[in-house]
Amino acid sequence: MIGRKRLALAAATGMGIASVAVTSGVVALAHRFVDELSRPHILPDARYNFGWKLPENVEEPPLTHQRVVLFHTRDGTLLRGTFWAQPHPAPTVVICHGYRISCAILRPVAALEYQHGYNILLFDFRGHGGSESVYTSGGNVEVYDLQAAIAVASRQPETIPGKVILHGFSMGASVALMTVPHPDVVGVIADSPYAHLDVILRSFIHWQLTEESASWPMPLRSLRRAFIPLSWATVAVSPVVFRLRFHSRLMAHPASRLKGWNRTANVTSGIPLPPILLIHGTHDAFVPIRHAHMIAAQAQTHHIPLETYFTEGSMHCNSYGDYPDQYIEKLQRFAEHCLGDDFPRKNYPLSA
Repeated sequence: MIGRKRLALAAATGMGIASVAVTSGVVALAHRFVDELSRPHILPDARYNFGWKLPENVEEPPLTHQRVVLFHTRDGTLLRGTFWAQPHPAPTVVICHGYRISCAILRPVAALEYQHGYNILLFDFRGHGGSESVYTSGGNVEVYDLQAAIAVASRQPETIPGKVILHGFSMGASVALMTVPHPDVVGVIADSPYAHLDVILRSFIHWQLTEESASWPMPLRSLRRAFIPLSWATVAVSPVVFRLRFHSRLMAHPASRLKGWNRTANVTSGIPLPPILLIHGTHDAFVPIRHAHMIAAQAQTHHIPLETYFTEGSMHCNSYGDYPDQYIEKLQRFAEHCLGDDFPRKNYPLSA
């Protein structure tokens, strides 16, 4: 009897020690992950460029039509951007870059859209490019940045009042969907947004662990089976670590945040909801196409006008690269619908 009690006590002690060890390991991994996720990215990270095919040989406007804009967000973060002005009043497109790149990567996109008659506001989200080197969240706090950018775009003398279009890529597209409707925004172009950040982060952690264990000897590779539950546990702990460190939420949910659009429309008494053009590649390995379907379903549920443009075989943010003429034609038709009589009617080529 005493032997059984000792055995049970030893087993319980062993399980307790193992549980503490596993928990400590998950917390340590969560701290490491939060460090990686939140650190500023002043220079673009080549791992997150995904080999996008951008417009080529498109001339930017003369320097006399470009000006630097510096502005603060509601939490005091200093952002840097560039405004490209048309020689006459025109609609303005605010371009929102993705995670770990900068607005400089999207200058070819800006140049092409400028040639079609739009003013352009390029800006860097916090912790990216020329903006203040503070922590990043991959979506939530970046909403403050876009809200400030919309206000700056609206105040430019070349911007036709109430005629701003958002054009976001990847994280920038998700931030655009999480930003409550602004009276001056008449349309949102969201290229390859995620619907729920936690789903993306679980996949990323699993991928990173798999990459780092590639050189393990064969006997240890059997431990890779634990990477899936380990990635789930890490993502479950990471929001707590993030909040303790930065006093802010980590997990962003653009699909769920769409329900707030109608609430905002009711508060602002009759301001119409801006339509959304949702663009996604069917072979996107980083943000799978199911995220687009989740966003579309939420938009339908909450009666938000949304049009989809899914490109067969395209990878992350590469719909333009695979179908440039169709991409620009789709954008122009969407913009014409949003802008009405203020649509810039110029006979430009569809692609660069």
